[in-house]
Amino acid sequence: MPKYQIQLNGQSFEVDAPDEEALKGAIGKLQVQTAPPPEKSTFDKVTGNINSFGQGIVDMVGLGYADEIGAGLDYAGSHILPWRDPKTYDQALADTRGEQEQAYEEHPTANIAGKVTGALWGASQLAKAGLSPTANAIKAEATLGKVSAASAKEGAILGAISGFGSGEGGVGNRLINAGVGGGLGLGIGAVAPAAVSGVTQFVKSAAAPLIAPFAPNGYVREALATALRRAGQTPEQVVENMRVAAADGQDMFNVADALGYTGERLMSTSARVPHDGRQALADAIMTRQAGQGERLANYLAEGFDTYDTAGRRILDRTAQRTAEANELYPAARESAGPVNVTPVLEEIDKTIRPGVNQVVNPRDRIANDSIEGALTRVRSMLSDGNSQVTDFDTLFRAKLDLDDMIQRAEAQGAGNRAHYLSRVQGLIDQALADASEGYVGARDAFARASRRIDAVEAGRDASRISRRAQDTIPEFEALPPDQQVDFRAGYIDPLIARLEGASSSPTTNKARMLQTPKYEAELPAFAAPERGAQLTDRIAREQTMFRTSNAALGGSKTADNMADAADLNQFDPAVFGRLVRGDLGGAITTGISKVLGTVTGQPPAVVERLTRALMETNPDVALDVLRAGAQQLSRNDQLRARLVSALVESGSAGLPRLTAP
Repeated sequence: MPKYQIQLNGQSFEVDAPDEEALKGAIGKLQVQTAPPPEKSTFDKVTGNINSFGQGIVDMVGLGYADEIGAGLDYAGSHILPWRDPKTYDQALADTRGEQEQAYEEHPTANIAGKVTGALWGASQLAKAGLSPTANAIKAEATLGKVSAASAKEGAILGAISGFGSGEGGVGNRLINAGVGGGLGLGIGAVAPAAVSGVTQFVKSAAAPLIAPFAPNGYVREALATALRRAGQTPEQVVENMRVAAADGQDMFNVADALGYTGERLMSTSARVPHDGRQALADAIMTRQAGQGERLANYLAEGFDTYDTAGRRILDRTAQRTAEANELYPAARESAGPVNVTPVLEEIDKTIRPGVNQVVNPRDRIANDSIEGALTRVRSMLSDGNSQVTDFDTLFRAKLDLDDMIQRAEAQGAGNRAHYLSRVQGLIDQALADASEGYVGARDAFARASRRIDAVEAGRDASRISRRAQDTIPEFEALPPDQQVDFRAGYIDPLIARLEGASSSPTTNKARMLQTPKYEAELPAFAAPERGAQLTDRIAREQTMFRTSNAALGGSKTADNMADAADLNQFDPAVFGRLVRGDLGGAITTGISKVLGTVTGQPPAVVERLTRALMETNPDVALDVLRAGAQQLSRNDQLRARLVSALVESGSAGLPRLTAP
């Protein structure tokens, strides 16, 4: 039978025909088959797109089971509804899948849009129900690695479910397809977070130079929100730290200080990037730091409830003791009776025996030692060998002379001589007390006043660097409350003197000298009742404020100089030079490289507003600013979680459909 090659509607066909009439018939049939479909009405187009969009949503939400569910409903309806012809389940399934394929072929854009919508909706529902590991990881502020692991897990699960539902035939085929789907979902899930993060960062970086100068507030909020996250704090925690600082008299404590190390790094950037608020920032930081020594001195005075020097305290206590003694001792002398010094003389004779009898019966020509000499002098004030002192005033004056002898012996390091004299002093004191009841009260009052003076000296001695806290704290705790008050005056005076004598340069950190292990232990232990914790917190904040200041203004000036040079060289002369030489392409390339060099940074308008936020000291204003940033970051996180989950869900559910037989 002859073959004929014909062309119809732009297509080539080979037709077998025995004669010309048969050929015409064959051509007629081909014309009918290859005739273009009739043009659809607008209504048909709209309804077709809507149907295809809905099919896409259902297909994605159904995770590969929409065709089985639809076939089941179609099968049931064909047997329940009397006007329908009964179908088998396989016929219903074939019809349903045919409708899905036709919807995609006729309106692919609407179908894909429906799939994307279904994926986003499904992702949001999973996240809302707490069933999306990816969204949960992002909300928990996990690292990219952990988010990727969670996303891979979610992708594997969704891929396996979708693969099983997309399979055709027996259980074995479905299990194979579930394995393929799970593997594909695992891969998509592992890559999706990094892909979304990378694309998002690229878009933000590329758009920043164009958008940020005109709409800087959004970038400022995002920077603050990122700082909060890195600092591990909420807006409320930052502001609470500022409120506590203000209540402690440190209302200069700002947002950057409260953010800790993260705030230091932001402040460093703010001080080095040229912008209109840079000078004000530097001035404020230097002024604040210059007053650190004065503030610390006031904090110590308030913490120890001491506002005078150790020397002034000793003078005052000595004057009080003298005034009290002048009042009490005359009364004691007036009521005194005869004194008995016999026990005193007997104690002395135990040491210097044969004593005065040595003049009558000398045993040798060896001179008295210093102890014997001192005791002999005391004895001579009490007795001439024949008679003894009985007058209270005379014995009291002898006691005063003996007190001076003991002080000199101690000052000379003659401890043994002072020891023997002290034993005699105790007996004389007892003889005076036996002769006058008023003397006991006067003596005890004088002793108490003397111990308070000694406490000042003890405090001054405890402040020395060579003294260890393990020794000084028990000594302080053993003192009665009134002596602790004077101990504080002696202790704090040298520390305040050191602060006042330190350099007033903004680069000098005076708080550091109070944060050695010794002072960190002693200051709260020695502080006035209920003042130790506040004092420690104040010193720690001064240390934090110095670190913020030092991060901004300290260190090498290379970064500052480079920023200034870049600011003064906004127009690259190389661009103009290439234009003059007619090298338009080179000028464009150089200009683009200049622009791209600043893409990764933030424009001055953003840095200026960020600086104002970091320097904010009003807790109420700071709370509003920080909350706005946290809310924006939360919205960004939610969007990112939905995008990642949608990408995982769509990929995990869609690819198994393509790989199914």
